[in-house]
Amino acid sequence: MKARLLLLSAFVLLCSILAGAGTIYENGAVSGDYNAYRFNNPNFVTDTFTVSGGNSTVTGLSIWILIFMTDHDPTAELVISSQANGGGTVYFDQVVQFSESNCYANGWGYNLCEETASLTNGPALSNGSYWITLKNGTIPSGADFGWDQNSGLGCISPGCPSQAEYRYGTISSEAFTITGTTNGDSGTTPSNPKTSSIFLFGGGFAGLAGMLRRLIG
Repeated sequence: MKARLLLLSAFVLLCSILAGAGTIYENGAVSGDYNAYRFNNPNFVTDTFTVSGGNSTVTGLSIWILIFMTDHDPTAELVISSQANGGGTVYFDQVVQFSESNCYANGWGYNLCEETASLTNGPALSNGSYWITLKNGTIPSGADFGWDQNSGLGCISPGCPSQAEYRYGTISSEAFTITGTTNGDSGTTPSNPKTSSIFLFGGGFAGLAGMLRRLIG
């Protein structure tokens, strides 16, 4: 009986994780080419994103950047607001530290890297359209780096592809994913978690089930 209760509790916990964590908005895959816009001072890049799955709390941002092979893990000021480049109502404004993964050379002497940042006290947002801005980006070497421009390549989220602006005007949008938790109380369908997350949780559940079968046996 104790083992069955443990199995039931684990299943409920897993379901709550799968329901609560996932992708709020994604603007497509990395383009893999040479087009990228800098967000080191005085440059900025600002893109729209849409919340469509009910009241959502933003907990992370993943972007693709073009960066010299000897440089790593930039920091940047991240702003979420109701208008472009931090204008209108500001919901979040913090300097965040990115950590890189999945880097590969693009043939032009640069790496393309996926950079991920966790947001401390990320904003709670209702359904609607918002702007995410990156500016004041830095790396220790002081070299240039830029946000990969993908024009919404392969995006599937409602509201995609994003609108985007640079310090000189309108541009095509960038490769990014906004993650967080969604309570889905608006009556709309929450965004699906990334496929990799589904596989991760699926593998974890398989391992857990095996362990519990051993306990029951």
